[in-house]
Amino acid sequence: MDRLITRLAAHPAALGWRTFCAVAFWWVLTGGEPGSWLIGIPAVALAVIISFQLTPASKHRLRLLELPGFLFYFLWASLIAGIDIARRTLHPSLPLKSHYVTYHTQLQGLPRWLFMSSLSLMPGTLSVSSEADGLLIHSLDDAETTHHSLQQLEGQISRLLISEKRT
Repeated sequence: MDRLITRLAAHPAALGWRTFCAVAFWWVLTGGEPGSWLIGIPAVALAVIISFQLTPASKHRLRLLELPGFLFYFLWASLIAGIDIARRTLHPSLPLKSHYVTYHTQLQGLPRWLFMSSLSLMPGTLSVSSEADGLLIHSLDDAETTHHSLQQLEGQISRLLISEKRT
């Protein structure tokens, strides 16, 4: 129990964020019914404690000021890629260039997961696997354009999630 209390106290931002998410989830689940908090407060507390037991606090911090830029980039890149893929599909003279690319990245942990997830949601690309020597990516564009797009996405994620130094 002492170890859990130490972990909770050592990560106030994670504690606050998890508590906020659990409270918001309970509020949505119950439609904001005031009488539900009699059960909701213990349920939220238990959920937060269990989350700390099952998942340690992240070594990365979300930079909220970078979030709008990332979302704009992601939506814009998805729109442009979607239009490009639609054009290539509808005009046989614009061939699809299906191939695999190994992309070497410095991202690890949560940023790497977000990179692969974001990439898979964007039209024309799919993260296939994550290996020690890099990521295997399937793309419908030429290798040079794909590599440039991957570098842009990696830069966006590097600005969005920064690594915290742990002692």
